[in-house]
Amino acid sequence: MKKKLLLFALLLTGLLTGCIFDSDDEEKWDAAKVCPETGTNAYGMPNRGTFTDERDGEVYRYTTIGNQVWMAENLRYALPSPYSMCYGMRTCFRGPNYEEYKGDTLCRKDTVNLAEIAKRMNSSCTDNDCIAEEYCKKFGRYYALKEKIPNSNYSMLNRDVVDSVCPKGWHLPTEAEWQVLLIQIGEDLSRYLSDESQYFREPKIYLNECSFSVLYGGFYSETKISELFYRAQFWSSTTGTYFASTAYFRGVNTDLGIAIDEGLHQIRCLKN
Repeated sequence: MKKKLLLFALLLTGLLTGCIFDSDDEEKWDAAKVCPETGTNAYGMPNRGTFTDERDGEVYRYTTIGNQVWMAENLRYALPSPYSMCYGMRTCFRGPNYEEYKGDTLCRKDTVNLAEIAKRMNSSCTDNDCIAEEYCKKFGRYYALKEKIPNSNYSMLNRDVVDSVCPKGWHLPTEAEWQVLLIQIGEDLSRYLSDESQYFREPKIYLNECSFSVLYGGFYSETKISELFYRAQFWSSTTGTYFASTAYFRGVNTDLGIAIDEGLHQIRCLKN
């Protein structure tokens, strides 16, 4: 019931403050209204463009959707181990809180999926290190944002990491902010997916009308990558009962849920 009330309140907020739909054509989704390609946003920036992360010089595309300005690529900022990893490169991270790991830091170089990644990306790389670097550049890093609660089997978000992971002027979105995005773009998954998603699923036309450009990078859990090519999963800064809320894009669905694993997920940042 609480979740339904929250969603209803967010829907009203999106309609009243975003001015996304007219009352007579609420069912007619129009990208020109929701996420126009030209013009300027409330920050005085072009609706779509690029910005530079001053911490490492990485350049990211962004897109304006309603009153929100989102990164249009996954974050690549290298947090120290065990808080981030590029798949295929040797990295250290905190393992699951299962009895055999007990939340200890694990170091490994998982290359199992690199051959398939190279094939689907039509990569010209001839060695694993090259494939891993190319994949990380396109898909970004996987991030571990939770810390184990002492003397328990649970974890909570590390707020110091959460508050510093995004570039200056940007932040890790809350569940409510993810909900606003989903309300604005709607339920048609093709509106979210990058044209390059065809590298990772069956050939298909993806509209990507708001240039949000989701790619199916899966998530990293239980010391291996899972749902690669079939799912995208992004952190939020909202904590549920011991767990953090994440946004899912999978199959024909977009949804928000509570992550009950100790996985590493990808990040999209939202402008402050």
